[in-house]
Order: sequence, then C-alpha cells, then structure tokens
Amino acid sequence: MDTAGAPKAASPKIIKNAKGNIVPSSQMAHIAYGCEHMGEMMENARKQTLQHYRLILHTIHEKPRIISQTYMSPIDGQPVVSLLPLYLCLQCPSIMTETDRDQHFETKSHCFSVESREAYIYCGNCQDFIYDPALEVIRLQKGKKRKHEDTTTADDHKLVVNNSTFLPCRAIGLRGLYNMGQTCFMSVILQTLVHNPFIRNFYLSEGHKTADCEREACVSCALDEMFVEFHSAEKTEGFGAVSMLMGSWLAGEALAGYNQQDAHEYMQFILNALHLANGGSSDSEDCTCIVHQTFCGQLSSTVTCDNCRNVTTAQDLYMDLSLDVKNQSKKRKLNAGNADETPLNIRDCLERFTAKEKLGSAEYTCRNCDSPQNAAKQLSIHRLPPVLSVHLKRFEHTKAQSSKIETKVVFPMKLDIYPYTTQYKEQAKATKGSDAPGLNHNGLIYELSTVIVHKGKMDSGHYVSYSREGGDWFLFDDSKVVLVGEAEVLAAEAYLLFYMISSLEV
Repeated sequence: MDTAGAPKAASPKIIKNAKGNIVPSSQMAHIAYGCEHMGEMMENARKQTLQHYRLILHTIHEKPRIISQTYMSPIDGQPVVSLLPLYLCLQCPSIMTETDRDQHFETKSHCFSVESREAYIYCGNCQDFIYDPALEVIRLQKGKKRKHEDTTTADDHKLVVNNSTFLPCRAIGLRGLYNMGQTCFMSVILQTLVHNPFIRNFYLSEGHKTADCEREACVSCALDEMFVEFHSAEKTEGFGAVSMLMGSWLAGEALAGYNQQDAHEYMQFILNALHLANGGSSDSEDCTCIVHQTFCGQLSSTVTCDNCRNVTTAQDLYMDLSLDVKNQSKKRKLNAGNADETPLNIRDCLERFTAKEKLGSAEYTCRNCDSPQNAAKQLSIHRLPPVLSVHLKRFEHTKAQSSKIETKVVFPMKLDIYPYTTQYKEQAKATKGSDAPGLNHNGLIYELSTVIVHKGKMDSGHYVSYSREGGDWFLFDDSKVVLVGEAEVLAAEAYLLFYMISSLEV
C-alpha cells in the first residue's frame, strides 16, 4: 500500500512523571478519560471498573465510615483505624495508607486507587489525582444508578445548588440530642465523646460488650447504644439519651433532677463512670482502660528550697488542665492602664500555669534543712495524653456569691504544647532560658477537635458545642446540628477545649 501521500499521525506527547519515567500521553486521552492509563483500563475493562468504583462509593458513603478508614497493619496484620485519608484500590479489595498505596503500585502494578473521604481517583503512573468524566458522574451520584435519564442542563444544576440547603445531619454520626429538661450540660459532653475517634473506635469495635454487662443502668451501655444509633443508620431527627440520663441519675445523686449542672463536673463524672465500667484499675497510674488511654496525662511538680537549693519532685495524674482566667484578666487590665481589656491568649494561660510560684515559709518545710523555708514551685507537663482537655475556670464560687468570668480567651486551631513540658523547662533552664536549639518536637502539635461554650449568665445559661468531623466543623445545639466555618469556632467564648495530637493513627 502506498502511504507516501498519507498524512502522518501526530506523535504522542512525551512527558515525565515525578519519578522521571517517560510516560506517553495524548491530548485525546486526557479529554475522553482522566489520563491515558485510565483510558487503557476503560477500553479493556470498562464494565468491571465502573462496577468496582460503585462498590467503593457504597463502602464510603453508605456503610459506617469506620470501614473505609480501616486498613490491615503490614507489621502485625491487625486492623488499624486511621484518622488520615486512606486509599481503596480500584483493581483489588485492598485498603491502604498513602505510603502503602505507592508500594502497592510498585509491587502489584495496580495503578488506580480511590481516596476514602471524597472518592477522588489517584493514578500511580501520573502520581497525581485525575479527573475522569465517566467516573466523576458516578462520584457525584455517590455510586447510585439513575432510574431515568437526567435532562437538566448545567445551568439547571447551578440554579439548584445555589438555592439548596445542605443537610449536614445526613452524614453518619451527626445527630443532635433532645433537651430533656436542662440537660444541655450532658449533651455537649456526650457529643464530645461521640466525635472523639479513640472513644468511637473503642465502642464500634465492641470494646464494651453490652450483651454481657450486668451493671444496672450502666452509662457505658448507654453510650454504646448511642454509637449504634448514630452510626447504623442515617437519621436527621434528634436522639433522646434517656438511658444515659437515667444511668447518670442513679450513679450520681447530685445529678438527679432537672437542675442545670456544670459541664466540666459532668465530664469528670462520666469519665470516672466509664473508667469503672470498662475494667478500670483502682491504681490509676497503671490503668489501661480506654478513658485513661485517651485523656490521662501526668504533671510534674518541682519545689526548690531557696536556702539549700534542694529540689523535690512529684508526679500527679491529670484528666484535664484547669487554667485560671480571672487573675490574668486583672493583671492585663492593670498593664493596659484600665483601657479596653485585651483578649487573653490560651498560651498566656498555659505559660502562667507552668510558671514559677513563690512559696512562703508558712507553706513549705524543707526536709533537707529540717525547717520552714521560702521556696519556688513549678508545674510542667511530664506526659501528654492523645486528647488534651483544657478547662478554662470561668465560674467563681465564694461564700457570698457565685459569678461567671467572661474574659475573652483566644485559642488557635493548632497549639504547640512543647514549651509547657518538663523536657522543655529543663532544657531552657540548662541553656539559661533560651529556646532549646535543634530539639525536634514536631509530635507535640495538637489540633483543636471540640469546643464547649457556656452562653448566658451563671444561673440562666445554655451549653452548646462545636466538633470537627473530617475537615468540617459542626455546631451542636441540643437537637440542632449546623455546619459552620472555622471563624465562628475560633470566635466562641470557650469553656472547655479539646485538642488532639496531630497525625496520630489509632
């Protein structure tokens, strides 16, 4: 055949991926498919690819979220639940971390994987996420097949989106709690526990076996009931935590009745009750129950005698850090010359909490001197828990009256706890107060996960909470759940703050 006069086909464009390998590509492939590699798979196994992608979407959106966030550890073969996005292979049933995804591609040559939160497609050859028109349509439908052809135009879709209200409650685990008579103090603590991944994973993996529990009106069984209700079906209506209320009344006499209670005191009560109901040890230092594994840390207290310089050290466990805001407020007002009060930063509160405190001879007796002496006392954080609970002491009680301290406290989304640790204090002392150079403390960055707010006055207030679910923040106000932005969260008048250590897998 004479082809001398026939036009030559255009040469494919030669590109290199991040590994430096030459990857041939054509403009047509990128138009019809997400990339030429997806084009090859679609041409060879289109039906199987679409079916498997729908199954993955069903796993992500229809089944409990914990399934798509669980992978098998390559070390011991045990299931591990990750707080970070995972990847579901589009060519086999594997669920992997980002690191294992790349290794899976190298060993199995399985090119495509699906991100576990938004179901985006990742191509191992391109080493990037790709946009495939056919798969994108299925992704937007969350894997559900259409019963009839969609005849709406792009403008129609835009009009619907711009005039629609997002219903965040339809997400798994997002439900409000009915107020059963001034029970908002209980609701905010329960929402905090429901959206704590450590507590959630414990109960969803049957850490507390309700069927075998013989406790009467057990609060742990009641919490287990909540997790089942919140994660087994999509419901938009609120949930009545009747079993939890009854269990709280029976376990704590002071809680019985419909009087408003303090959320911090209820948190202390419920954590202790869960500790006892889940095999908690009487020796708190050696306790391995889920409550202590999640919230328990250790403070170090050092007292230095001014006379002989003898140092005594003691360690005490803590479930939360209670930070003073009143004295700080007074001091800042004096420094500002009675001008408008400058907002207090939580770092200032932590700095004061771990600052040196003078003790008079009436307060301290030195064993080395065998006599009363002046001394300096300092607290520092010796051991940090995975979830750091911070209590801002807004309620003041005296013999004459009780009042609320409404000082504005600024808090960040990410908080570096390292400057308040024992290690930092000792290093700073050794270097005469300068920052310890070269010390790696990336693991001590904590991210905000929940904020509990008390609105109103001391005797007529109301509790609400904000919790992070994935990358979104939600306001929980009794039975109402609303999607909100970070700005609203950071502007809240916090009473309790919960920070979670960053990049931690549980």
